[in-house]
Amino acid sequence: MKKVEQLGTESSWKRTLRASSVQEETKECLDRLNEAFRMYMLQFSLAADTKLTKLVNAMQVMTLSSNSTIPVDRTEPDEIRRIPAENITFVDETSCQRMRGCTIRFGNARMIDWTGHQRAVIVKRFQAMDTCEDRARDAFDAEIELRRDLLHASFARMLGISIASRRTKMIVIEAGAISAYHYLQTLSGLEHFLEHARIMCEFVAGYRFLGEHGGSWRGGYQDVLLSAQDKRLCIGGLGRMDGRCEDSGWRVNEAFNRLRDGDDWIAGGSWSLEENADEFERLRKSATKWNEEKTAENARDLFDWLGWWSGSNEIERGTETPPTVGEIGWRDGKNWNPIPLVHHFPLAQPLQYQINAFRWREGDWETIVGTQIEGFTRWSIDASPGEEIYLGTYVRSYRTNKIFDFFYGSALSLAKDFGVDVASLRLVYRTGFDVYACLTISNEQFSAVYYFACPPTPDGTVPDPPGFWSRCPYPLCSDCRLHADAAQVGFEVVPVIEYQKINDRLLSLVQDLDAHDFLPIPDISYASDPSFATISEVSDQQAPDPIITPRGKKRHAKDLFSIFSKRRKVSNS
Repeated sequence: MKKVEQLGTESSWKRTLRASSVQEETKECLDRLNEAFRMYMLQFSLAADTKLTKLVNAMQVMTLSSNSTIPVDRTEPDEIRRIPAENITFVDETSCQRMRGCTIRFGNARMIDWTGHQRAVIVKRFQAMDTCEDRARDAFDAEIELRRDLLHASFARMLGISIASRRTKMIVIEAGAISAYHYLQTLSGLEHFLEHARIMCEFVAGYRFLGEHGGSWRGGYQDVLLSAQDKRLCIGGLGRMDGRCEDSGWRVNEAFNRLRDGDDWIAGGSWSLEENADEFERLRKSATKWNEEKTAENARDLFDWLGWWSGSNEIERGTETPPTVGEIGWRDGKNWNPIPLVHHFPLAQPLQYQINAFRWREGDWETIVGTQIEGFTRWSIDASPGEEIYLGTYVRSYRTNKIFDFFYGSALSLAKDFGVDVASLRLVYRTGFDVYACLTISNEQFSAVYYFACPPTPDGTVPDPPGFWSRCPYPLCSDCRLHADAAQVGFEVVPVIEYQKINDRLLSLVQDLDAHDFLPIPDISYASDPSFATISEVSDQQAPDPIITPRGKKRHAKDLFSIFSKRRKVSNS
């Protein structure tokens, strides 16, 4: 077209031609006009064809989707949308869980939607690992039925299913935009804790909704996602959904700890869902009140909740000379430097077993809640002939709340007096043992077996052996105990020490309280003897001696405990 315009704007003297050349110039002009017209029509046709192709494809997708999801009987529920496998492009795999008979894989992908555009999705693939295929199909069908009812703001929506082959079936889920943990890392100080508490309150609402439909959820800290626009919780895209709604109490506590620490510790408490819900709401209100008004009452309330956010613990296993629970000091490499303090209150709680134990099963740690019976702690475990059972139990002596308050109230002063950084100070949070028990079931038919943990001894150790297996739920029934002739039994006892520190975000809260003269700084008494290198307690009622004799003795015929090399942590909440 530009060439045509140039022809029309040429000066007259250029068009003063000889008569013999008029025909040639006319022909050349017509050729150029014809070429420009053809180019214009070609470009127009290509653009129109592209638009029409997209429109036709979108109409076909909408027609197919409409025909496949609306049942003939209008009273029946909508059929689940079937997404062709060729419309899904896999980006990467984020996690893999191997179960008995099947493998479940999570991955990020892109899917062509109804309009022909691509959208980010999460694909959960169920792959059968044996010829039976029943386990993969049953797990796939059960999750589909559960997800059909998950019409809740806190859950990622199921977009459809895709059947790639007889062995591989997929659930396509909307993708959350951002990781909740990484979002929280962008926030500082009180804003971080406010958002953490808000997310946990949304977690509770999601667990309640799941419980109404007989379901529950469990996932790692990277499996918790938020929507991009309003940072709304969007769980269920990643992680595992199942029917164990009775476990939602410790699972929501575990989610809090994992989101706080950025680590997939096994960290479930023994509280119910509603007990945790009440604590999260009070936690949120405490942070909100301090954010709105800096008063002495609000400061005291906030200080009382610091324990919930005091993560970032450090764990040592196998230490030969453990320090005492309640000691405050700092670490110089592997050396522990205790501050010589004198206290007028107990520092440690008695050594005792935690009620929660963990069973290694199908590639994951499964929480089992025990019970106290006749001085023993008992856990009931379902079993099959020839099965190997791995159980992790934990006996701990915890610091008292008074020494915890002392640590946070005095940290700024102690760091100044001893010329160390506040972040380097540590409180010996708890000591004890990880006690692992292994049982290989014989060919006898057992519907369930019971593990009984013997109570700790008065000198701060665990008995040898630390417990026993039985077919009977009563510990005094010696005839039902399982010995080496009926089953292979093994134990491992590992000493554990856990230190607590003040992380950067908690330090900012402590400094904020101190800046407003609301930090409850306790009276600090140092031991008069400079060589004094431990904590002295001055109290009418002395706490039980928390010093624990280290043990590492193993009692088993072969090494059955390599599975316990994974990291574990338990919560006292």
